[in-house]
Amino acid sequence: MKYLKKTCALTLSAAMAISMVSAAGNVSYAAGNVEKEETVYVNQDADGTVDEITVSDWLKNVAGKEDISDVSNLTDIENVKGDEEFQQKEDGTLTWKADNADIYYQGKSNAALPVGVKISYKLDGKQMKASEMAGKSGKLEMTIQYENNATYEDKIDGETTKLNTPFLMASAVILPVDQFSEVEVSQGKVVSEGSNQILVAYGVPGLADSLKLSGDIKEEMEKKISDTVTITAEVKDFSMDAIYTVASSNEFSDIDLDEENDIQDVENAVNDLVGATDELLTGSSDLSDGLTTLQSSFKTYAAGVGTAKTGASDLADGAGKLKTGISQYTAGVKSLTDGTGQYITGTKSLTQGVKSYVEGEKQIDAGIGTLYAGTKDLPAQYGQFSEGLKGYINGVDVLTGNVTGTLSGINGAAQDLASDLQSLGSELLKLQNDLTDNTQKEEIGVMLGEIQKMGKTISNLQNGAPDLSALTNLTAGGKKLIASDETISAGITDIAGGVSNLYAGVQQLSSNNEALLKGAAQLEASSTTITEGISQITKSSATLNSSAKELSKGATDLSKGVGSLKTATNDVTAGINKLQSGSLDLVSGMNKFKNEGTGKLQNEFNDNIKTVLDRFQSLTGDKAVYKSYSGIADGMNGKVKFIFQTAEISDSED
Repeated sequence: MKYLKKTCALTLSAAMAISMVSAAGNVSYAAGNVEKEETVYVNQDADGTVDEITVSDWLKNVAGKEDISDVSNLTDIENVKGDEEFQQKEDGTLTWKADNADIYYQGKSNAALPVGVKISYKLDGKQMKASEMAGKSGKLEMTIQYENNATYEDKIDGETTKLNTPFLMASAVILPVDQFSEVEVSQGKVVSEGSNQILVAYGVPGLADSLKLSGDIKEEMEKKISDTVTITAEVKDFSMDAIYTVASSNEFSDIDLDEENDIQDVENAVNDLVGATDELLTGSSDLSDGLTTLQSSFKTYAAGVGTAKTGASDLADGAGKLKTGISQYTAGVKSLTDGTGQYITGTKSLTQGVKSYVEGEKQIDAGIGTLYAGTKDLPAQYGQFSEGLKGYINGVDVLTGNVTGTLSGINGAAQDLASDLQSLGSELLKLQNDLTDNTQKEEIGVMLGEIQKMGKTISNLQNGAPDLSALTNLTAGGKKLIASDETISAGITDIAGGVSNLYAGVQQLSSNNEALLKGAAQLEASSTTITEGISQITKSSATLNSSAKELSKGATDLSKGVGSLKTATNDVTAGINKLQSGSLDLVSGMNKFKNEGTGKLQNEFNDNIKTVLDRFQSLTGDKAVYKSYSGIADGMNGKVKFIFQTAEISDSED
């Protein structure tokens, strides 16, 4: 028959093309009753228009059955290797009387083909029909267009997606060296054999669309395995033997993707890194919010300390004036007791001194009242602040431990991820070394380059991990605050106690004001009670002088203590401000770590590598298998290949 004319050339072209594109091994079927192997012969004119389709089927009677059931849409069916007969129903079901033997039959078909080949010609840049090319000379540009019309559906990323059934297509033609020179092919090889050149071209139509490639990867693949092959040559007296094209999907179904678990491990590791980063970012943000609250609360406390300092200073000034007045008063009492002759003068001086004293005491009383109101709640307020500070420091300690543990987990996950990628890269490198064709080596190199990019991203991720010294400094600074806490608390308690005592003493002094004023008036009005009055005044002045000294000393000590408290409060405020600033830097660093580290890694994996791997895994799975062109019974294993033969181009018919 015509399609058997050059079997040797066809076998050579298919073997060469398949070896360049796929490293798949021999196809084997699972054990079953009957297996169907089908070859579809397509005769075309020189431009690729289909003239006739002949189908040859081989039913492998694996179980040695007496009868074999098959399904076929062929017409003109005939047994080509035996005399076994068959019966055919209207639905296309065939029943062969096999008698334990294999069945070989063939028939005709006009059903649509899943794949096709179109050929176009240009001579010296001018488009020409095949029939116009015979006998011409010049610059030839021939284009082989592979077509793929077969599709199937599969779940990709949880969505039903339509993909092209994968077909490897390889074409071969013999070009005599005395007619064809400077032959080049965009996808394939030219092999010299004596006076002839064997040109082999190949393609995988629809593969780039099925993998949903984009950018540089898509451009690179379209250069290597596109749907279109361009052949150029200088021709003389143009004629061309038949072009044979083989199309098969078995090479894809034979690819064993045992790396599925490794791919899932890579995805899980990437997701774990992103999750851990989110947890760190949340913890850093919570820490910053807590410090902001602490900073705001401490401002209120610091303002209270400032008010207390002002009140203590005023108290010290008033106490000094009071001490001076009392000294003057006691001096007047002494003068009064030294001589009654000076009674009138002394009485007037005494009365004036008492009045001055009462006025000064009233000022002190008002100042002490204000100071007392401002300081009586200081111990309780500082106690609340102290408890909050201790809780905050404990939180910082816990966060430091969590961050340290989480970053350790991230580093471990990153190392595991790097190891997985290295293993996958080693397998691809081994596959690349086993190949002999440079084209396929370059394709594997593209995948190795993508894996290397991921490795660099992971390395950057490990090198860009946040510095924990900020958290360590937070903890150390907080502990210093706690160490000073008891001293500050004791000082506040002492101050509050001193102010309370001062307040009680001033109240006692105030209670004597009326008695002093009344006594002075009586002294001035009546000299008859002078002895008794002088005695009482002398006694009171001694007590008053002693109390004034104590009041002055206490007020001075209080002013110094509050001044020290104010200084310490300023230091604490500065420390909290530094803590807050550091926490903001930590939040900023964690955001940068997520955006430029784990986030970028996850996006690159999800947007590029994972999608391609998922789709390629589908293309090598069961749903992508093309079992039969003419029909196949349920549960029957099958495989099919298509052989296209174009008509020869010559000046005369063979």
